[in-house]
Amino acid sequence: MSVQPRTVDLGQWLFHNRSWLPAPIVIWAVVITQPLSIFTGAGIGLMLLGQCIRLWGISHMGPDARSSTAVVRKLIYTGPYELSRNPLYIGNIIIFIGLATASGGPLFAVQVGALFVAYFNLIVRFEEDFLERRLGEIYRSYRNRVPRWLGESAPVHAATPKRAIEDRAQITLRAERTTMVLIAVVSVLIVIRAVIVG
Repeated sequence: MSVQPRTVDLGQWLFHNRSWLPAPIVIWAVVITQPLSIFTGAGIGLMLLGQCIRLWGISHMGPDARSSTAVVRKLIYTGPYELSRNPLYIGNIIIFIGLATASGGPLFAVQVGALFVAYFNLIVRFEEDFLERRLGEIYRSYRNRVPRWLGESAPVHAATPKRAIEDRAQITLRAERTTMVLIAVVSVLIVIRAVIVG
C-alpha cells in the first residue's frame, strides 16, 4: 500500500486521541445554536441515524471498536462490514453533520461534514496500514471486495456472529452507552439553547 508515512503517523495520532479531539466542535456547536427550526429536528434525527449505524457496527465488531489502541483479533466482515469497511466512521460523520445541522443549519453542516470526512479519512489511512501489516492477504482480499466508504461491494458471504442476539445487544448497548448519553445531553442542550436564543 502506498500511503505516505506522515499521513499514517498523523492518522495514528488522531486515532489515539479520537475520543476528545471533536469536543471543541461539539462545544462550539452548542454555543452558536440558532433558534428552533426544522433544522433542529432534522439534525437530531441525523444524530439518531448515525447512532443506529454505530450500534449495528458495534453489534458485529464488539467492544474492541471503542479501544483507544489499535486492536485486531480477527477481521470483521459481517453486517455493515459487508457494505463498507468503515461503518462506525460513517455513523460518526452522520452524527457530526446532524449536530451541525441542529445547531447552525445547512452551511455549518457542510463545513463540519467536510472537516470530519477529512479527519476520519486520515484515521482510516492509519487503520488500513495497520490491518494490512497485521492480516496481510486476508485484509487485502477484503479491501478489494468492500469499499472504504460506500459503493458497490462484492459479497463476502460471511457467517453471522455466533453470539445470541440478546448477548450482542447487551454488549453493544454497554459499549455505546457513553456515546448515547452524549448525544442525548447535546441534543437537550441544543434544544434549550435554541429556545433561549429564539
